[in-house]
Amino acid sequence: MAEAALLALSKIGFYLAGEAATFVATKFSNLTELPNIVQRVRRQLLMMNLFIRKTGALYLSDELLKGWISEVRMLAYRVEDVMDNFSYHYLRYKNDQFLKRLSKGINYTAIFSGISDELIQIEKEIVHVSMLKDQWLRPVHELLPTQIHNSELQFPQYSVPQFMKDEDLVGIEKNSEQLTKWLRSDTQDLKVVSVCGMGGIGKTTLIANVYEKQRDNFKVLLWLTISQTYKSVEALLRKLLEMTRADSDSMEMGKRKSEGIDSMDILKVKTELRAVFGAKKYLVVLDDIWNPQVYESMRDVFEDSKNGSCIVITTRKEDVAALASKHYQLKLSPLGLKDALSLLCTKAFPYNDSESEDPSKVMELATDTSELLELANDIAKKSVVLPVAKCPLEMQVLAVNIAKKCGGLPLAIVSIGSLLSTRKLILPVWKQIYDQLPSELEKYAQVRGILSLSYYDLPGELRNCFLYCSMFPEDYPLPREKLVRLWIAEGFVVKKGNSTLEEVAEGCLMELIHRNMLQVVDNDELGGVSTFRMHDILRELALTISKVEMFGIVNDFGAVIQMDRDVRRLSAFRWRKMKNDASKMKFPRLRTLMASETIVMSIPSILSESKYLTVLELQDSEVTTLPASIGHLFNLRYIGLRNTGISVLPESIENLINLQTLDVKSTNIRNLPHGIVKLTKLRHILADRYADVKQSEFRYFVGVEAPIGLSNLEELQTLETVQSSIYLAEQLENMMQLRSVWIENITTAHCSKICKVLSMMPLLDSLLLSASNVNEPLSFEDLKPTSTKLHRLIVRGCWAGRTLKCPMFEHHGGNLKYLALSGCHLGGEDPLVFLASHAPHLSYLRLNNINSKHELVVPADSFTHLKTLVLMGLHDVSFLDIGHGSLPVIEGIYITSLPKLATVPQGIENCHCLKKLWLLGLHVDFKAQWNNKGMKQKMQHVPEIRI
Repeated sequence: MAEAALLALSKIGFYLAGEAATFVATKFSNLTELPNIVQRVRRQLLMMNLFIRKTGALYLSDELLKGWISEVRMLAYRVEDVMDNFSYHYLRYKNDQFLKRLSKGINYTAIFSGISDELIQIEKEIVHVSMLKDQWLRPVHELLPTQIHNSELQFPQYSVPQFMKDEDLVGIEKNSEQLTKWLRSDTQDLKVVSVCGMGGIGKTTLIANVYEKQRDNFKVLLWLTISQTYKSVEALLRKLLEMTRADSDSMEMGKRKSEGIDSMDILKVKTELRAVFGAKKYLVVLDDIWNPQVYESMRDVFEDSKNGSCIVITTRKEDVAALASKHYQLKLSPLGLKDALSLLCTKAFPYNDSESEDPSKVMELATDTSELLELANDIAKKSVVLPVAKCPLEMQVLAVNIAKKCGGLPLAIVSIGSLLSTRKLILPVWKQIYDQLPSELEKYAQVRGILSLSYYDLPGELRNCFLYCSMFPEDYPLPREKLVRLWIAEGFVVKKGNSTLEEVAEGCLMELIHRNMLQVVDNDELGGVSTFRMHDILRELALTISKVEMFGIVNDFGAVIQMDRDVRRLSAFRWRKMKNDASKMKFPRLRTLMASETIVMSIPSILSESKYLTVLELQDSEVTTLPASIGHLFNLRYIGLRNTGISVLPESIENLINLQTLDVKSTNIRNLPHGIVKLTKLRHILADRYADVKQSEFRYFVGVEAPIGLSNLEELQTLETVQSSIYLAEQLENMMQLRSVWIENITTAHCSKICKVLSMMPLLDSLLLSASNVNEPLSFEDLKPTSTKLHRLIVRGCWAGRTLKCPMFEHHGGNLKYLALSGCHLGGEDPLVFLASHAPHLSYLRLNNINSKHELVVPADSFTHLKTLVLMGLHDVSFLDIGHGSLPVIEGIYITSLPKLATVPQGIENCHCLKKLWLLGLHVDFKAQWNNKGMKQKMQHVPEIRI
């Protein structure tokens, strides 16, 4: 519901804040009341949204409330439709001249009067729906006995979870050992330990089993489950005091004392707790904390008597986990496939103690049928590394797939394993459960409740962002920059203070990560998130909610052509089979179409019917043209055509006055439409084409020509990639919001002016400069950035003077984190020695096709932040020395195409953090040298080595 109301409210806010409200009053005398109607609708929606947010997780179990919220949602969507319809006709009216209106025969008075009448009707329905709440919700809730709505509260709130036998615990051995080590350490100071992870990851199970084994180590052991729905901190403290008394008192005495506790002054409660905790060594578990303020309000009762006492916190949120010192924070991750399969089999076959088939015996069965041959081969490969001892042979392959589908989440694995244990042990039954896994998990109240609580704890704008991630395929690596732009286009993000929309959106992303709702896949050179993914089970939860709340639909083509025409977001990734009626698909209320990696025959039909479309994402699809009708999509804010066969954009794009992002990278587009300079709300232009897919030519990618009037785009933040020209520097002078600039085809004549303009950009953080050809000398004496944010620099081409000595490195190199140099001719200069002192904070360094000294040296104790080093095509280099203490955190070294390098890089065995080492295309004697020096033994700590 939050999604619908927030977007409707934002559309109303835009209407009231702009000139549209004044427009209707001055142009149409019968519509003077329209702004007041809109204002009243806004107030009603705002209060309804606040009420719904206040109900929180009650929404999960109260069918009456669900029904009422559904009615409110439909009204909110109608309001959004009406406001978009108003914007559409308002813009057409503004752009049409008087004679043009007459020739078109459009009666705008009738149109706007109809919109006003519809809003009046919506206002009446809002009043009616509000009355329904008072008529049914309140009386029914008053008549019914008090219920426990929250599915997590079905378990005793203040009791220790069920203790499990060690043999039933899978995949938590290392975490259990670490936790036990902390609890039994010799440190006498009070320790605060945190265990953090997504819902269902096994935090409570881990703590419970360690907790039970600590009775000989602590005099007082207390377990307090807090959860989202705790009444107050005072109530928690009183319960804590009651638990301390219960250890020594009889039940009757405890009851009388409990009654006394309820009437005690809270200061007296705290005083008594401090006395208890000050006298004995204690272990207190605070399970499932959602808000750091809860612990902050309680911490003064935990006396530090320097006796080794400990507090353990479990949480889903990293800001809560940070209450513990960095040395006592444990982050739980999903189980690996090996442990996941073991746990699944333990639950699916609790009474099967038979041994699995030996791999060699499995292979003997392969003589029966070709189908069994394939199965036997698969099992033989997997049985070496997977604990399949309790799985009958014919079920093993399917068991592996089910374990994978659960994504390493113990709660899901245990639930499905328990379900399998009650079903017949035949392939069709297991296959059916596998195919229906999401709906099967939905039946488990504990699974649904634990995961849903994480969602309903999110603020409204974060719920939108979370649900949106489910529109991408399972296990899809989500790029940060792309998703940020999509969220902004959808209207999920509003400006806060001096922060840009992009900064606010990135804050939303980090909040979802800190809440363990999204998982980091890769980080960039600044340590920020580069790509991330959504856990499969959380994605299924999001898809279920999306369907209920009409947020969007992810489906196969066959189902889509029969779906509700009122769908608002449609994800159609990887459709390969289309039917003849594809061209007839019509979705008049569609806001978002994602059709990546898809055959998109239906695009013309959808674009002609979906006049409110906001996002059009066709990356990697087989689209080659866009219809001119795209110019009618006044609401369009994002166009994604990356890696498609598009060669020309229609001129009608100049009508898309709300467009924010145009992504046409890796297409066949040579020129942008001239009218694109009219789109003053553009924030990101990404455009280039591959001239040489094999990347063997120097100028293998080519930018677009900068259109005349580019300087009109003053809000532009990203310009990737444009060709240099005699006029480019002048056009860039007014574009001071630019953060990322990629310029190619630079000549000696253009270079100086371009560098001077780039130096003046205060927000520049990423820069690519590429020469017109490999021999074109470029002088960077005038590149003196005023921006302290410039952390990424890519330079392709010959440096004038054959040296890296220039103001960029001498005065600004300390800000660089990412540096890639290609095609430089440096004479006798060693680039590694120079950069070690002039760019000491690099985390990524790539040197490609550079002429330099025969011997390269990584100076001792240098490049202390470097994680990736790429040396490629250095044809002169015959010796590489990695100095002592250098590259202390290096994770990847890629040395390729150095034909003269015959000796092993000296000191490479001292790179103890190394995870990947590539040594390819080197001297013919290199491998023999590697073997003679016993490098295989010395480099055992490196997981991946390629020679």
